[in-house]
Amino acid sequence: MTTRTAAALSAAVAIAIYWPALQSQFVGDDFMILHRLRGLASPGDVLRFFRGEFFEYYRPIGFVAHAVDWSIAGADARQFHLTNVLLHAASTVFVLLIGRALSPRTMAGPAAALLFAVHASNHEAVVWISARFDLLATCFSLAALCWMVRGGTGSTLGAPLLFLGALLSKESAVALPIAAAGFSVFARRATAADALRRVAPWVGALALYAVLRHVGGGVSAVGGASRLPKLIAFLVILGLVLWLAGSRWLRVCDKLRGHRGAVLGATLAVVAAAAVAAAVGPIGGLAAEKLAVAGFALFNLVSPVLDVSAVPFYLDVDATRYWLGGAIAITFAALALAAAWRRLVDDGRMWFLGAFLLAALLPISALTEGARYLYLPSAALSLLAGIAVEELAGRPRAIARLVGAAVLAVSVVQIEIKLRDWRWAGQLTADGARLADASLAPSCGEGHVVFLTEPVALRGVYTHFLYETFEIPRGCMPSTFQVLTRMVRVDTPIEVTWDGPSRIVITVPEYRNNLVLSEDLRHFDRPLREAPIRIVTPLGLLTAERIGSGERLTLTLSSGTARTSGTRFFYFSGGSMRGLE
Repeated sequence: MTTRTAAALSAAVAIAIYWPALQSQFVGDDFMILHRLRGLASPGDVLRFFRGEFFEYYRPIGFVAHAVDWSIAGADARQFHLTNVLLHAASTVFVLLIGRALSPRTMAGPAAALLFAVHASNHEAVVWISARFDLLATCFSLAALCWMVRGGTGSTLGAPLLFLGALLSKESAVALPIAAAGFSVFARRATAADALRRVAPWVGALALYAVLRHVGGGVSAVGGASRLPKLIAFLVILGLVLWLAGSRWLRVCDKLRGHRGAVLGATLAVVAAAAVAAAVGPIGGLAAEKLAVAGFALFNLVSPVLDVSAVPFYLDVDATRYWLGGAIAITFAALALAAAWRRLVDDGRMWFLGAFLLAALLPISALTEGARYLYLPSAALSLLAGIAVEELAGRPRAIARLVGAAVLAVSVVQIEIKLRDWRWAGQLTADGARLADASLAPSCGEGHVVFLTEPVALRGVYTHFLYETFEIPRGCMPSTFQVLTRMVRVDTPIEVTWDGPSRIVITVPEYRNNLVLSEDLRHFDRPLREAPIRIVTPLGLLTAERIGSGERLTLTLSSGTARTSGTRFFYFSGGSMRGLE
């Protein structure tokens, strides 16, 4: 199969699997992006995205890409989804090209591309319009690595320029110089001087991004003090990889080759220590968090099955499985590495891909909330798996291919399920916005909307409402939008009634620990675990009491939000938003 044919087929698979996404609508943070796009009066206005931040992020190229869609089709979600799908197809082709450049086996590249194209956890990055930043950062990153790996005219400067494009799309690509150094040191076996020369333009692109971010975006060049540990880790790892240049890496390989048991034992000892600390130690919170991050990353990168439970183990901070799942996942990963130890130790390409995977994971090493964060890491893992499987021989390769085929089949089913969930979320959002808008019509830009319960992350997709959500039906928003409680991840039937002119009663017959409260109606940090609860909110006094296996919440409205004040109340139950009459 020629490279051109393989690229066309890989792109076709990526497009075909996600083509139904074009039927989805806008959800969640999409409306904040649309609100910014509405302010564009001329093509030159896109330059404003290079001169300002977005919630302390600097991602101008992502907004320019959205502006192009807006100029073509306005608020038609199909155009935005089409661009996302095409970006996914382009990234799939880059995975194919990298795989073919790294492996002499004809099918290694297509195998890696297929694994990436239908990787189950990538649904969020591809379908959610707000994840365009992840798609662009990954596409630029893979293009940069592809140019570097394949070589050719201009790769020394061209690849770092593409890396700069990735950074201007999203900061998640910031550690990619580690991968560039890994390719020079491990795959090319460059000397220290040559490795420094090749990596210097990548570091230069990173420095230029930091300047643009600070001067143009007006935000910290390094992301603030909270990002300093990651910056230090990045510098240490990059320095270590460069230090291994030349004969040092070969000497390290010689030492590692016969010490598989020692490395495995040390890894398991660290995992056990972290698990003990998470359970009883004084630094238990930090240990539990890092184990949860590991569990999140390894589970979503390896498992083709997504929704094992309504609340994933790496989010359930009140349960032992929060950190235990990560400990188990790391243990299995360590055993898998031990099984392929000699092959991995002796193969510079595997060291490079390992450096790529590490570079993709480092910026998200404290995040567990969204599978989109794993879009770039999934490309590295797909390359590792595709090359490793296709370079096996005889019966082992046949068995590995069968396992891979089963994983792909399950992944396709999972993606189809998630596509239906995204379509449901989009319809829920559109219907909710129209319902609220109709209650305020014919006035525009006036009125007060209160969601007594708001769905958040139901079915594992984004279902929350924002103030800007109500702009879509008629181009205007209410005076205020407030949320009393959030219903998180689990759809629980509720009953809402008036108890007089200034009291609302919310009854949850079978409570499933999925409501989160807030005192200021902005920071939802009070999970409803134990009743009774008494909170004074801007809307009035909120109390909660246990009733058998359920909960009863009572909101006593302040005089300014009573039933006769003109405020419109809505709630979520049974899969849809409803008005309180």
